[in-house]
Amino acid sequence: MAAELSLQICKSADLTPDVGQAILAMCSLAYDEDFAPYLKYANPVHVLAWLDAELVSHAMWVERWLQIGDEAPRRTAYIEAVATHPDYQKRGYASHVLRHLATAIDDFELAALSPSDAAFYQRLGWELWRGPLAMRTEQGLAPTPEEEVMILRLPKTGPLDLAAPISVEWREGEVW
Repeated sequence: MAAELSLQICKSADLTPDVGQAILAMCSLAYDEDFAPYLKYANPVHVLAWLDAELVSHAMWVERWLQIGDEAPRRTAYIEAVATHPDYQKRGYASHVLRHLATAIDDFELAALSPSDAAFYQRLGWELWRGPLAMRTEQGLAPTPEEEVMILRLPKTGPLDLAAPISVEWREGEVW
């Protein structure tokens, strides 16, 4: 009998040390780099996919504030660390995790991420932002033209102009 994928949503503060280590090991392996700095963002919530007792896929979100043009900033679920263990890739696990994640973040105004593979996310309903990107700093807006961002419309999103400028608050590490 084939093992069944089970999903779990867990705040970072509630992770056991073993699960935290499993996330770090799997993401580091999947991205082929030390992933520890990326898992230190403030108050992430994780979506974990397990086959029996083995972690096979993961994504997390953190709360950020994206501002479109001169509109008020929108409370955004910013998606990070979408990863599947290399031995389990190409089986739909990350897609399953992302679909489940989308149902868990419907109290946000928007979801966003910086894609490594835009086509993967587009088939799941994500849209590439076409307007200019910037980060908000104490000195004002700093353009980030080398970046790419995708958004997912949620029940509270409202109208969007994907060609408008969009900005995010500065943070240490990767801004987008």
